[in-house]
Amino acid sequence: MSASSPPQTAGAARAAARQALRPRLASLLVSAFALLIATLPATFPAQAKEPLQMAIAPFLPEAELEKAYTPVVEYLGRRLGQPVELKLFPNFLSFWEATRGGSDFDIVLDSAPVTDFRVQRQGWQVVARFDGEVTQSLITRDDDLILSPKELVNERVAVQPSPSVSALVLYQLFPNPVQQPTLVFAQTNRDVATAILEGRARAGVIPTPLVGGYTGLYPVVTTEPLPFLGFSVSPEVNERTRKALRQALVSFPETEEGKRILEEQSLTDIVPATNAYYAGNADLLVGTYGY
Repeated sequence: MSASSPPQTAGAARAAARQALRPRLASLLVSAFALLIATLPATFPAQAKEPLQMAIAPFLPEAELEKAYTPVVEYLGRRLGQPVELKLFPNFLSFWEATRGGSDFDIVLDSAPVTDFRVQRQGWQVVARFDGEVTQSLITRDDDLILSPKELVNERVAVQPSPSVSALVLYQLFPNPVQQPTLVFAQTNRDVATAILEGRARAGVIPTPLVGGYTGLYPVVTTEPLPFLGFSVSPEVNERTRKALRQALVSFPETEEGKRILEEQSLTDIVPATNAYYAGNADLLVGTYGY
C-alpha cells in the first residue's frame, strides 16, 4: 500500500488488525485467569482449624496424665484432621470450678457422676467410654489391723476432694454426720497412698486398680462398681465433629496404631457409649458444693 492511499483505506486496515488481535487477547485473558485461580490456595491459604480442647479429670498427677494421654490426643487429631490439645488441672477443686462454670473445653474424660452431671445440667453428649467398671477401696497399711470403717471415726483419712469419686463414696461409708473421720485432702490418688504409707493418714480411699501398685496397702472395704471413665462432648461442638470424634475414639482397638497406644499406656479398650449408660450416676453428687 502506498503513502497516497485514501485515509479510509488505512482506517479499514487498522480495524482489520484489531479484529485479528481479539481472539489472541481473549485467549491470553483466559490463561491469566486460570493461572490466578491455580495460585489462589498459595496466595490465600485455608484458615487452620482451631484445636479442640480435651480435659481430663485430675485423678492422677498432671505429668502422669500428660505422658499417658498425649499419644491419645495426637492420634485423635490425625483421625479428625484437626488438632486436639490436652487441658489438665492441678487438683479437683480447680477442675470442679471449671466444670460448674460451664466447662470451657470441647471434650472431657471424666468419672460417671460428673459425666452424668454434664449431660443433665449442661447438655453434653456421651460418645464413648473406657470398657469395664471401676470400684473404690478404703485402704490402710497392711500392718494396721482395721476391719471396719467404724474404727476410723475421728481418725485421719486421706482422700481427693469432692467431686472425686473417692470422696463421694467415702461420704457413703460414713453416712452419720456425727461419726466422721478427720479428712486429709490430697492432690491425687497417688498422694493418698503415700500419705498412708508415710503415716500421715491412717486410711484413705483410692480406685481399686491402683492398690496393687503399692506394697504395704490393704483394702478394708471395696465399693460397688461404677461405669468406667466416659468421653463426652460439649454442646458447642457441631454434630459432624461429634460424630467424627466418636468414630475416632472407637477406632482405637480397631487399628494397629490405636491398639499400640492403648497397650503402651495400659488403657482398656474404648467402646461406644450413650447418655443413658451413665444416667443416674449424678445422684452421688447430692450434697456436693455447687451441684
